[in-house]
Amino acid sequence: MVRDLRSQVRQSKESDLHGARRRMLAAMAPEPLGRRLPRTIVRVAAVGVLGVTIAAGITVVQNLATDSQGKGTASAPAWLPMANAETLAKRATAAAAGQPDVYPRDDQWVYAKRDFYRSPKIVPKSAASPNGGGETGSRHTEEMWTRGDGKERALRKEGSEKITRRQGGEDPRLRLGPAYLRSLPLEPSALLERLKKDTSEMSLPEAQAVFGQILIILQEGAPPARLRAALYTVLSKLDGVGVENVRDLLGREGVGIYTDDEGMRKEVIIDPNTYVLLGGRTVYLGGSTSPYGELPEGEVIFSVAQVAVGIVDHAGEVP
Repeated sequence: MVRDLRSQVRQSKESDLHGARRRMLAAMAPEPLGRRLPRTIVRVAAVGVLGVTIAAGITVVQNLATDSQGKGTASAPAWLPMANAETLAKRATAAAAGQPDVYPRDDQWVYAKRDFYRSPKIVPKSAASPNGGGETGSRHTEEMWTRGDGKERALRKEGSEKITRRQGGEDPRLRLGPAYLRSLPLEPSALLERLKKDTSEMSLPEAQAVFGQILIILQEGAPPARLRAALYTVLSKLDGVGVENVRDLLGREGVGIYTDDEGMRKEVIIDPNTYVLLGGRTVYLGGSTSPYGELPEGEVIFSVAQVAVGIVDHAGEVP
């Protein structure tokens, strides 16, 4: 907590201290005997002033809330700006401590509703859909159910009542079902090694492959709090990872954990108060050739928002 608080305060410079040092030295100069206070009293007074100054400084820092969520508590000052991904991971771990790991039974289903967006600049006109997403077809909503044993999935697209089911087969994405999540270690170092192994066949640099796998697990696996925090910790240890304050596709304020590669920023967006996943996005940073043609710097290419998630008894039900 002290480290988090101190990281948000500008460190003192020589110019800040010069006046105080001059006054302190002047106060220590010899005075006529009749005017001199006992040395002990001077020391006690100096310590008292210092204590009041420190207390006042902490009070000021504690009241520097950055937004309407500025209701920090002594145990979890989540309202402070995130200094780095490690800070967020530590807070998520502390918040998840003691929470039960809730997984569905084999005959239950994990429900997830997500809002998807693709930049109109990369969506061909042929992608327009009468079922929603606007004239360009750039935005749509999907609902997905994954059975607890991982053997079946179901999907319902926006504007349709039809639920399409598909069997598990050899689809590697079904590894993200509850059985796969239960097999993942909660100790971050062991979890990182496991994710490296699971992504070893991908034709990507190791850190990018692990980052992508974690994003998919968070979006589609709906991991419980302790595993989610462990995944954040792994993210914080990857090379080239940073954080920024962002808004997701639905306009919700969040903290983005990101990695940059070849002019693209891939980002996991997390609620800074509850630490649940809000979504993710890919942003074009400029400075390199875009595979999508001419794009302005800062263009959001893809974005997904986690609208709702829960456990239900049957495909087609919602929490």
